[in-house]
Amino acid sequence: MRKILPSTLLAASAVGALLVLPTGTASAQSPACAQVADVLGGVTALGPDHDLEVRVADQLLAIQAEGQEREVISEYADALKNGDAASIGTATILLNGVCAKS
Repeated sequence: MRKILPSTLLAASAVGALLVLPTGTASAQSPACAQVADVLGGVTALGPDHDLEVRVADQLLAIQAEGQEREVISEYADALKNGDAASIGTATILLNGVCAKS
């Protein structure tokens, strides 16, 4: 039972981070970051729906981007496909950081 609580908290924090991402990148200057915000803004919540996570990941991978933006978008999409809450949380932070610079 003790192992369930940390996993649940980690998953909840990752989902919370996903909900913050569109707000954080809404004013992004780069077209790629704006497209990421559009894709994620169209999703109300990813939560436990792995099929939805995979569809969103595929949409993100279709975005034309280069360099560091391409890397963080790909990392975020891969984390969604894997469904690992810790990876999603880390990828969210990295994506927000890169898109805040552009």
